[in-house]
Amino acid sequence: MEQPTPLTDPERTWAAVAHLAPLVGYFILIGQILLPLAILLWGPKSPFVQAHAKESLNGQISYTLYGLALFLLAITVVGLVVAFPLALALLVLVLWNMVRGALAAGRGEHYTYALILRLVP
Repeated sequence: MEQPTPLTDPERTWAAVAHLAPLVGYFILIGQILLPLAILLWGPKSPFVQAHAKESLNGQISYTLYGLALFLLAITVVGLVVAFPLALALLVLVLWNMVRGALAAGRGEHYTYALILRLVP
């Protein structure tokens, strides 16, 4: 049986950056989606880095859609009461998954985000 190739430090670093780059991207219009997409398309072609970039991209697309739905809910007077706590919970979930994904990538492990749509196969 063939042993898997050990991961290099740059591979683990790129995979961790794929999870944490959206933090910077939130200051740019849809940058939270564009940065993981850029790593997926133009970053290292390692299967490990690609898997982490896809997971981060799926997470950011999903969480952006959830945020838009909460925004539409908040437009209504009654919806504001419901949307604010849900938005805080979404923020915690997003940060939790990004940090856990980056830590798993640093250890050379795979990580699966919670509550996301698998839009990018």
